[in-house]
Amino acid sequence: MGFDVKTSGYGVLGRKLSEEELIAALIGVEIAIVEFEPLNAKVMDAARDLKLIVACRNEPAANVDLEYATQKGIPVIFTPGRNANAVAEYTIGLMLSVARNISTAHHFLRYTDELTSVSYSDKSGDRKSITSEWSLEPGAPFQRFQGVELLGKNFGLVGFGAIGQSIARLASAFGMKVLAYDPFQNLEVFNSFSTKQSSLKEIAINSDFIAMAAKVTPETTGIFSAELFEMMKPSAYFINTARAALVDYDALLHALQEKRIQGAALDVYPREPLENNSLFRDLDNLVLSPHLAGATLEVVHHHGEMVLADLAEIGEGKIPRRAANPESFEDFFSRGGLR
Repeated sequence: MGFDVKTSGYGVLGRKLSEEELIAALIGVEIAIVEFEPLNAKVMDAARDLKLIVACRNEPAANVDLEYATQKGIPVIFTPGRNANAVAEYTIGLMLSVARNISTAHHFLRYTDELTSVSYSDKSGDRKSITSEWSLEPGAPFQRFQGVELLGKNFGLVGFGAIGQSIARLASAFGMKVLAYDPFQNLEVFNSFSTKQSSLKEIAINSDFIAMAAKVTPETTGIFSAELFEMMKPSAYFINTARAALVDYDALLHALQEKRIQGAALDVYPREPLENNSLFRDLDNLVLSPHLAGATLEVVHHHGEMVLADLAEIGEGKIPRRAANPESFEDFFSRGGLR
C-alpha cells in the first residue's frame, strides 16, 4: 500500500490554514491527516474524495466534526496518549517549581537586583570569603524560598487515563503516595500503578498536591468545584495542565487570594491567551505557564507512529483500536477501503 503525499498546513507553514485554503488543499485527497486545522461539515462536503480522517489529537472532536463525519460514513482515527509523557513530565515540573519556589527564585535572581544588591551581616569580615552558602539571615533566599519535599506526600489525580497514569508513574518514582479519581477506569488499572482509587472528596481532603488529568465532557465540566477547594489542606498545592473547563477558576482565584491553599501552578486558562488584566497575574503563590505541557519535539514522532500503525491495520482490512467512530468502517470497507 503506497500513497502520493502532499503536505501543507501548520506543520509546513507554521500557521493553520484558513477554511478556504484547507478546502483547496484537500482537492483529490483521500486521507486527511490533520492536527490543528478544523475539519467541519463545510470542509468535508467540499472534500469529495475524502475517505478517511486522521486527527492527531487526544480528543478527535477538538478539530473534527465527528458526528458529521460519521453521518457521511467517513471513519476517523485519532492518537490518544500521544503527549501523555510530555504532559506528565511538565506536570511534575510545575509541581517542583511551585513546591520549591524555583521559578520565583529564578525571576528575582535573573530580572531584579533584590538578591544581588544586598549585604548580609553573616557574609562580612572573615566570613566574606566563604562561598559555600548564600546567607542564613532572615529574609535571605534560604529562608525566603524554602520549600517542601515530594517524598512521602499524597498526590491526588482527577482523571486516570493515559496522562494520569504517566503522572502516577513519575510521582511514584519520587516516593509519593498516589490517589486517583476516575469512575470510568478499572480497579486493575489503579492497582497496576500502585494507585489508590479514591473519591473526589477523599482527594481534596487528603492530598498535598492535586493535579487535573481528565478530559472535558458534560460530566467533568466544573468537576473541581468551590466545595472541593474548601476541603483542601491549607498546605496543599493545585496544578492544572489539562483544561480550564474542569475547574471553578473563580473559586481557585479566591482560594489563592485568601491563602486558603499554599499555592498553585497553571498551564491552562478559561480564556487563552491569558488576559493582560487577569487577577491571576497579581498572585505571588502561583506559577503561570502559557499552555506548554504538551509541547515537545517528540510528540509528532509519537503520533506519527500511531498513525502509521493504524493505517497498516486498515490496509489489512482491520478496524484499528484508535478508531473514534468504528461503526463507520463497515461502509468504508464495503466501498473498497484504501484501494
